[in-house]
Amino acid sequence: MVKKLFINKWSFIVILFLAAIILVRLLWMSSITSTFYYSEAPVASEGILDLQDWNFNDRQTLLLNGEWEFYPETFINPTEPNGEKPTYLELPTNGKSVHQDDHFFTYGTYRLRISLHNNDAQDFSLRINKLHNASTVFINGEQMGGSGQTAETAANHIGSTLPYRVAIPPEKNEVEIIIHYSSNQPKVGITKPIQFGTDQAINLHTFLSIGLQVLLVLVLILHSVYACILYFMRFRINKGMLYYTLLLTFSIVTVLGSDDKILFNWLSFSYEWEVKLVYLSYIGVGAFIPLVANQLFQGVRNKRLLKFFLIYCLLYALFVFISPSSFIYLTSRVLLSGVLLSSVFISLLNFDRKKIRIEQGIYLLLGCISIGNNLIWAIVINNNSSVMVHYPFDLIIALLCFTAFWFKRFFHITSKSEELTKKLQMENERKDEFLVNTSHELRNPLSGISNILQSVLEDKNPALHKEHQEALSTLLVISKRMNLMLNDLLDVTRLQEKTIHLDIKRTEIQPVISSVIEMTKLMFVSKNITLKLDIPDQFPAVMADENRLVQILFNLIHNAIKYTDEGTITIHATEKDDFIHLYIEDTGIGINEDKLDTIFEPYEQGDLNEKRASGGFGLGLSICKQLVELHHGTLTVQSTLGKGSIFTFTLPMYDETQERTEDTGQLPSILEEMNHTNQVAAHAYKEKAVKTSLHLLLVEDDPDNLNILGTILEKEGYKVTRESSAANAMEKLELESFDLVISDVMMPYVSGYELTSFIRERFTSSELPVLLLTAKTRREDVISGFTSGANDYVTKPIDVWELLARVHVLTELKVSIEERIRMEGAWLQSQIQPHFIFNTLNTISALSQFDVTKMHQLLEEFSHYLRLSFDFHNADPVVPLEQELSLVRSYLYIEQTRFGDRLTIEWDVEKDIDILIPPLSIQPLVENAAKHGVLQMIEGGKIVIRVKSQANHIEFTIHDNGKGIEDHILKKLLTKDHPFQGKGVGLRNVDRRLKQFYREGLTIQSNVNEGTTVSFTVPK
Repeated sequence: MVKKLFINKWSFIVILFLAAIILVRLLWMSSITSTFYYSEAPVASEGILDLQDWNFNDRQTLLLNGEWEFYPETFINPTEPNGEKPTYLELPTNGKSVHQDDHFFTYGTYRLRISLHNNDAQDFSLRINKLHNASTVFINGEQMGGSGQTAETAANHIGSTLPYRVAIPPEKNEVEIIIHYSSNQPKVGITKPIQFGTDQAINLHTFLSIGLQVLLVLVLILHSVYACILYFMRFRINKGMLYYTLLLTFSIVTVLGSDDKILFNWLSFSYEWEVKLVYLSYIGVGAFIPLVANQLFQGVRNKRLLKFFLIYCLLYALFVFISPSSFIYLTSRVLLSGVLLSSVFISLLNFDRKKIRIEQGIYLLLGCISIGNNLIWAIVINNNSSVMVHYPFDLIIALLCFTAFWFKRFFHITSKSEELTKKLQMENERKDEFLVNTSHELRNPLSGISNILQSVLEDKNPALHKEHQEALSTLLVISKRMNLMLNDLLDVTRLQEKTIHLDIKRTEIQPVISSVIEMTKLMFVSKNITLKLDIPDQFPAVMADENRLVQILFNLIHNAIKYTDEGTITIHATEKDDFIHLYIEDTGIGINEDKLDTIFEPYEQGDLNEKRASGGFGLGLSICKQLVELHHGTLTVQSTLGKGSIFTFTLPMYDETQERTEDTGQLPSILEEMNHTNQVAAHAYKEKAVKTSLHLLLVEDDPDNLNILGTILEKEGYKVTRESSAANAMEKLELESFDLVISDVMMPYVSGYELTSFIRERFTSSELPVLLLTAKTRREDVISGFTSGANDYVTKPIDVWELLARVHVLTELKVSIEERIRMEGAWLQSQIQPHFIFNTLNTISALSQFDVTKMHQLLEEFSHYLRLSFDFHNADPVVPLEQELSLVRSYLYIEQTRFGDRLTIEWDVEKDIDILIPPLSIQPLVENAAKHGVLQMIEGGKIVIRVKSQANHIEFTIHDNGKGIEDHILKKLLTKDHPFQGKGVGLRNVDRRLKQFYREGLTIQSNVNEGTTVSFTVPK
C-alpha cells in the first residue's frame, strides 16, 4: 500500500510538471500572439490587400495571408507585371505542392498589391521567414532584397535558407510585392507567412527571437564548458562528461542553425553545407543522448542494440556528408525521425530502478519530458503556418533538471562516502581498542612470567643447572622483547591521542645500546651476521627519555636483523650542530625506492616478495619516527635494493655547562625556599580568622584517618564536615555548600574518582576544588585522578605539612576567584562606556535650551547613577534590593529622556520585599534589554521589570519585546566562547555570581523579532 502511494506521488508530480510546462508554453504563445501580431487583421483577396483604413503601431506586425497572384514556371517582368494571366494561391501553402507536376526543380512568381493610407508617412518593412530555397523580392518594380540566386534552370540556381528583411520605399500609397523563387525541392512554396509592419515592429520581433536563441546558446555553452573542465580535471576514465560536452556542442549548433540561422549569418557557408551542418548536428544530438544515459545509469541493458544504433547514426551522417541537399530533404522524415525516436527509446531502456533511486531519477524523467515537449512543439510549429518567437525555456528547464540530478547524485555519493568514512573510523578505533585490550591482557601474564623468571635467576639456587639457568635467561630476554612489542601496540594509541609522556633527562647512549644488543642477541644465532659498535666511550650524552630511547633502538636494530640474512650491522654515531646522529646500517635486502615514503606509516611491512623476512605488526618504524620527533629530532632512511639500508636519527646533545650552572645556583635556591616557607608559616597565623569561614568536606572510609585528619584541619581554623563514604558525601553536597572536598581514592562501593566525577558534573574546578588522598603513585593513577576532575593529590602516608599547604593553596585559590568575580562585576559597572556619558551630557546640553526643569532632573538622576556606579559597596557580596532598583531607575530615566517614546518601562514590583541580592544583578540585564533589545527596533519597544514573591524564593524577570536573539547565539551566550566576545561579559558575570551564591544562574528565553525574557530566583 505504501509503495503504491509512493508511485502515485511521483506520477502526480510528473503529470503536474507536464501540465505546467504545457501551460507555460500556451501562455507564452498567447502573449506573443497578442503582443506582436494584429488580431482580426485583413487578408488578401485576388492579389490585393487593402490597408487604407488600418492603423499601424511600432510593436505589432501584419501577416500577409490570403490570395496572392501566382505565376508557375514564369518569372514575370517586375516593371511590366500585367502581361501574364495569373492564378490565385492561398498563402501560406503549409507544404502543399504549388505546381501541377512534382518536378525536381521548380520556379515561379508571387505577386501582391497593398493599398496604404494616403497620409501614412511611416517606414515599412517585410520579413521573409521561410521560403525555400532561393528568392528575389521586387518592390514597385525595384529589386530590394533576396536570398540565394533564383534561376530558370537548376544549373544556375543557388539555394539559401537565411531569413531576411526587405525595406519598403517611403511615401508610397500603393506597394506592389513581386517575389521570384526557384527551388530544387518539390512541394515547396511560401510555407511561413510574410510579416509586414513598421521598421520598429519588424526589428523588435527579429531582435527578440535572436536574443532568446542567444540566451539558450549561452546557457548551453556554460554547461558544456564546466562539463569539459570536469572531464579534463578528474573524470577522464569516465567518459560521461566528454559525451555530455559533445551533446551540448551539437545542441548549440542545432539552435544556431535553426529558426533565424544565426550561425550562417556569422559564418559564411554554401547552401549545401548549411543543410549538412544542421542535419549533422541533429544526428549528433540523437547519437550522444543514449551514450550520456549509458554513463548516467552505469550500464546498458542491450549493448548490441546501442552498437547498431551508433552504426546507423554513423552511416546516416556519412550519407548526409556526401549527398546533395535535395536528397537529404527527401529522406529526412524517415531517417532523421528514426535517429531521434531510437535515441529516446534506447535511453529509456537504460532506466533501471534498481540502479538509480527514484528521488534522483525523477529529475532525469522531468528533463526528458521537457526535451520531448520541446520536440513535439517544434514539429507542430514547423508543420503549420504560424510564426512564433523562439521559445528557449523547455531546453533550459531540461538542463536544470539534469544539473539537479547530478547534484542530487553528488550529494548522495558524498553522504555515502561520509558514512563509509565514519564506519572506517569506527572500525579503526575498534581495531586500536582491540589491540590495546589485547596488549593489556597479555602484559599481565607476561609480566608475571618475567617476574618469576627474574626471581628464580636471582635466587642463586645451586640445584639449578647451568643449562637451565641459560634457558631461563633466554626466556627472560624473549619475554622482555615481547613486552617491548606489546608496548608498541599500546604506544600506537597513545601517540594518536597525544598522551605520550617523556621523561627527558641526561642519558648515556652506550649503556642503552648495550642493553638493546643483549635483548636481541638471540636473533643473531641463526644468522651469519656480524655486529659492529663504533661509538667512543667518551661520546657526548643526549637529552632523551631512556626508556623511549631503548624502544627506538630496539625497533631499528630488530628491523635490521630481520631483513638481513648475512653480512654486517653497524651502529655508529657522530655529533653535529648540537645534535647526535645515530646510524644503524645493514647489508640486508634493502627497500624499493617507491616504498621509502611509506615504510614509516603504521602497519606497513614492505613488498609481498619480502615475506621471508616478514613478521611483527609493522608498527616499529612508525612509532620510532614519532618518538624521535617528540624528542625534537628526525628519522630518515637511505636504501638500495639488494645492498642494504641506513637508518639515521638525531637527538639533542646534552649541554655539559648546564649542569655546572644548575649546581652553582642550587644553594641560594634552597635558602630562598626555606625563607619563603618561614614567611608562609608566619602568615598562616594571620589568616586563621579567614579560615574559620571556610567549610571543608572530608571523605575517608578509615575511621582513624577520618578523625585524625579532621582534628588537624579543625585546629588550623577550618570548619570540617566528616563523611565515611562517598554516597553520604554526595548527599551532603546536595544540601550544603563547601569550599573544598578532601577525599580518599580507594573506598568501597563508590571510589574517590567517581565522587570527583560527580562533583565535576555540578561544579567547575574553581567553584569546588577536590584534593585526593591516594596510596597509588604510578603515573597512570595520577592521570586517572586528574582526568576525573581532581585539582591536586597527596600521597599516603600523608605528610601533615604537605596536606595543609595544598589545602591552603586550593582554598586561597577558590576565595581569590570568588573575589575576582565580585570585583569583576563592580569593575564592569565602573567602566561606563564613554559614548553613554557623552550622549547623556549632550542630552543635558540640549535640554538647557528649552526645558531647564527637566535638565535639572536629568542632572540629578545622572549624578545619582554615577554615585551608585562608583560606590565601593558594589564589591560587597550582597546589597539591599532597593539599592539595586534605585540604580536601575536612574539608568532608565536617563535612557527614556534620550529616546523618548521609543523606550517604555513597566514596573511590576511587589511591595515589602526585603531581601539582599548580589550587587549589579538587575541593572546589567535591564541595560542589555534596552541596548540590544528594544532600541535595536526602529519603533522601539517596552521593558517589563517584574519582582514577585513565591513560596520559597523571590523571582526576578526582565522581559522586552525587542529584536530577540538567534538560537545559535543564545546557546553560547553564557559560555566563554560566545560569538560576541567582549560584549556579553556583564551577562556572564551576573550568571556566574548567581551560581556562586545560589547554584542557579540566569534563564534566558528568546524569539527573533518577538523579544527576550531573562529571569533568576533568589531563595528567601
